[in-house]
Amino acid sequence: MIAKRILITDDDLEFCEEVSELLRGEGYIADFVCDFCKVEGLIRNGSYEIIFLDYKMPGLTGVDILKKIKSYNVKMTIFLVSGRPFLEDVLKEENLSDMVSGILKKPIKPEEFLEKIKNS
Repeated sequence: MIAKRILITDDDLEFCEEVSELLRGEGYIADFVCDFCKVEGLIRNGSYEIIFLDYKMPGLTGVDILKKIKSYNVKMTIFLVSGRPFLEDVLKEENLSDMVSGILKKPIKPEEFLEKIKNS
């Protein structure tokens, strides 16, 4: 079986390192970026099956990235990660609800990532 490729985006470097190390220990291929400017190049070719997308990072928002993903027409499972309430409403307003498999509320424990991956 080929390991799932997972991308984690968050502006907290320590958190990204912790989660990616956990995922690699479980046999997944896990990469992370702490800057939305780098996300675009990584998602454009569709090489990730799962992406955990922080809603608010310096530069762009998760909604901006979702729009880019939609324009590339790549298939991936997307989870938004946010501490903001009412994110579901924002997704509905932007007509992006169908792109997101779930929203994880911060603070999130790394083990919650494993649960989402196993169930997707």
